Amino acid sequence: MKDSEEFPKQKWETLKNIKKSYQYAKESKKNFIYYLIGSVVLCIIGAVVPMFTAKQILHISNGIWEQLLYSTIALICLEILRNVFILIANKDAEVFYRTTLKNIQITMTSEILKTTSQEFNKKSSGYFIERISSDSSKIADIYLVICDYLTEIITNLGILISIFILNKYIFIFYLFFLIILFLIQKKKNDVYQKNDKIYRKKKEKATSLISELVRGAKDIKVLNAEDSFLKETQKRISSTQECRYKMSLTNQIFRFIYSNLRDILNFSYFILVIYLIKQELLDIPTAIILFNYRNQIMHTLDFVGKLLESIKDYNLSANRVFQIIESDQKETFGSKHIEKVHGDFEFKNVSFAYEENEPILKDISFKIKANETVSFVGKSGSGKSTIFNLLCKLYEPSQGEITIDGINIKDLDKDSLRGNISIINQSPYIFNMSIRENLSLIKEGLTEEEMMEACKLACLHDYIMSLPNGYDTIVGEGGVSLSGGQRQRLAIARALVQKTEIILFDEATSALDNETQKEIQNAIDNMQGEYTILIIAHRLSTVINSDRLVFIEDGKILDVGTHQELLQKNKSYQKLYELELKETKK
Repeated sequence: MKDSEEFPKQKWETLKNIKKSYQYAKESKKNFIYYLIGSVVLCIIGAVVPMFTAKQILHISNGIWEQLLYSTIALICLEILRNVFILIANKDAEVFYRTTLKNIQITMTSEILKTTSQEFNKKSSGYFIERISSDSSKIADIYLVICDYLTEIITNLGILISIFILNKYIFIFYLFFLIILFLIQKKKNDVYQKNDKIYRKKKEKATSLISELVRGAKDIKVLNAEDSFLKETQKRISSTQECRYKMSLTNQIFRFIYSNLRDILNFSYFILVIYLIKQELLDIPTAIILFNYRNQIMHTLDFVGKLLESIKDYNLSANRVFQIIESDQKETFGSKHIEKVHGDFEFKNVSFAYEENEPILKDISFKIKANETVSFVGKSGSGKSTIFNLLCKLYEPSQGEITIDGINIKDLDKDSLRGNISIINQSPYIFNMSIRENLSLIKEGLTEEEMMEACKLACLHDYIMSLPNGYDTIVGEGGVSLSGGQRQRLAIARALVQKTEIILFDEATSALDNETQKEIQNAIDNMQGEYTILIIAHRLSTVINSDRLVFIEDGKILDVGTHQELLQKNKSYQKLYELELKETKK
């Protein structure tokens, strides 16, 4: 009962997924049509070839040499024709597969970049990597697989009909064994599919940990955590391979059963043929023709089994891929567009908490005027970086609203918001590319002059020119070949090339030495009055020249004013500043 209910469900699931997949395949549908035509021709040739082979045997047996020559010539021509069609079909198949895979992977990459920060926090990197690299290829391949197996099945069913016409006893014999082998094949596919789901989940976890191990190799060494990471990696890889072994063992057991049944079929076939010939129910020429068709009939079941297995595998991959593409955990933006913002913005009674955790920001309100330089100061964990994340719409406020130029940022489109804000984080991610690519990929059409100007302003140009390959130097994954200060200066240059009206510095000078920090501070001072600049600073000494300071503690704004004003009226700020002075003197 369970199998009878599952089949219609699987059928509709397959049709639904193929319909969704078609939008990525339709660009090269002509290649698929050509491939389909070629496959049909190849199947027809495959059905005809055994007839000529049988005739050759008969001509040799009867000594009809002239007819043998004609049959051989016809067979050679068919084989040459088959090779030509194989070449053409394979070319169209490759174009179709490549185009479909490209479209799926580009769409997935695009949708991943739209995924909310909350969702990224929940998922591992392996979750996304496996789906892009592995599952997408199975979606791209399904049309060719179905085409191959269906044409073979239809052709072989045509041969089965021919056998029915030639001899009904042989037909019943084949049909009986086909039913038995089909039931075994179906059982094998069901077991395999169940194990495959478990295997893919385990493989995702292993891929995720390996990705973390490679990216964090330096920190793992420094922390002397190689043994624990290797043990966990070994555990996950072993678990994955154990699951893979079980799948392989299942296949081997079913293959063993399947092979033995085929051997029994071969033996039974010859016994039946001998009996039918003796009873004059079958002549020798027909027996030879039926013998030549025997393997194709048995392969019909292989094709059916592989088709069912491929469809189940495809549905699993399609569900995993469309889980990303159709996820409702995507960033949403409004429709209002501003080519260039003025730079005023305001937080109105904004609160924020990550999931069900305690609120990080608690009903905060403040205004920033265009071209003003404002610094946010306070202890670690007070909520300063969260304000920047909310302003860039990486997260949504739990309550309240944020406006830019009087417009709620929920109503602005992505380009109006992020196209007018640059953020320089305390731990910037530097791409494993050249310095030139790290800059030019941020702004399309970036000129050499603009790039150098930004690097000079970020106090990085002289260092770049000292490198053997200059701006074409590859910086390594995460900018590993650069020092901490150089990575932050490259991040600053990367933000400066955007020339946005609002620039956010999130602890951007925290990893710099005093001399470099002073140079960066001079660069920031040079920008004052031309940009709206917001700064989160660990060291108060770096922001005393700001137009205003917003003092935050425990998610609340305690006070706002200039450095001197806060020293005079706020004891908590005064205590924080005095503590820094003592640390500096040490």
